[in-house]
Amino acid sequence: MLLVNETEEAEIKFVEQINDTGDSVLDDALRAAEAHRRIRYNIQKMLKPGCSLKKVIQYVEESTRTMLKGERNNGIGFPCGISLNHVAAHFSLNPWNPDILLGEKDVLKVDFGTHVNGRIIDSAFTVCYDERYEKLLEASRAATERGIRVAGVDAAVCEIGREISEVMRSFELEEGNKVIQIKPVWNLNGHSIGQYRIHGGVSIPQHNNGDCTRIKEGFIAIETFATTGRGEVSDFGESSHFMLGKESGKKIYSKKNEDVLKMIRKEVGTLPFSHQHLDHFAKDTRTAVQLLAARKFVDPYPPLVDITGCKVAQFEHTVYVTERGKTVVSKGADW
Repeated sequence: MLLVNETEEAEIKFVEQINDTGDSVLDDALRAAEAHRRIRYNIQKMLKPGCSLKKVIQYVEESTRTMLKGERNNGIGFPCGISLNHVAAHFSLNPWNPDILLGEKDVLKVDFGTHVNGRIIDSAFTVCYDERYEKLLEASRAATERGIRVAGVDAAVCEIGREISEVMRSFELEEGNKVIQIKPVWNLNGHSIGQYRIHGGVSIPQHNNGDCTRIKEGFIAIETFATTGRGEVSDFGESSHFMLGKESGKKIYSKKNEDVLKMIRKEVGTLPFSHQHLDHFAKDTRTAVQLLAARKFVDPYPPLVDITGCKVAQFEHTVYVTERGKTVVSKGADW
C-alpha cells in the first residue's frame, strides 16, 4: 500500500514554510492539516463503486501514523467515519465487522481527523456516483462555505446557523416524480475545538436556534449535513467511536479492565478512539471496553441516523479564527 514515501521532499519544504508563521499553535495545526490533505487526496483516488471501505479506513489510519508518528495515538484525531446514505455520522467498521463495498447509488461521508500536539484537524467530504444526488452534495458544500464566510471572532452562532439554513433550503432535487426540498439536520452542529478535545464547548448550529453565544479566538469546525429525510438524527446501532468519560466514582474489579483504562489514558487521552486504535497498542480489548462503557469510564457514541431510505451529505472544514482574521486550515485543492 502506497503511503507517503514519494512526498518526503515536499514534506521537508512544507515544514520549512510553516515554521515561519510565528504562531506555534497555528504551526501545529498546519502540519496536521497538510497530513489530512495528502490522505484526503489519495483516498479520493481510491473511492469508486466496488471499493472496500475497510481498506479506506486502513489507509487513513496507516498513513496518519506514518506522517505523524510520535504524536498521541500517532496523530489520529478521531476514528475515520464512513457513514453511508441515511447514516449521518459516527459510523465506522469495528475489527470484527464484515467489509462494506461502496455501491453505485451510495452517498458516502468520509470524516476523519489528524492532530499535532493536540491541535485537531476535523474535515469531511461526501462522494456519490448517482447524478440524482448531485444537488444534495452541492447544498451541503455551499452551506459550509457560507458558514465559513460569516464565521469570525464575535460572530453569534445563531447568525451563522441562520445563514447556513438559508443556503441549504434554497436547494431541491427530484427523486422519482417528487421534488424534495433539501434541509439541514437540525440536531447536528459544528463546534469549537480545544487542545486534545474535539468538542471545545461551543456548538455552531445549522439553523437559527436563538443562541447568541459569540465565537472566540481559536479553532472551530464548520460542518453541515444536508438531508432528504426529516432533518433529525437519533442513535442507532453498535458503537465504533468512544471517548474517556468523566472520572467515575465506581471501582474496577478486573485487572484486565484496569490495564485497558490505563492504556487508553496514556496512549489516547481525551481524543476519541475506536477498537481499531486500541488494537494497535494491545489485543483483546473488546470486552474490556464494553465493561468500561457500562460503568461510565468510557462513553460510547453510536451511529447517528436519519430515516431509512433518505440520503445525507456532509462537508466540513476546520477554521482558525483570530482578531486579525481567519484561516481555513484544512482547505485543499479538492475543496
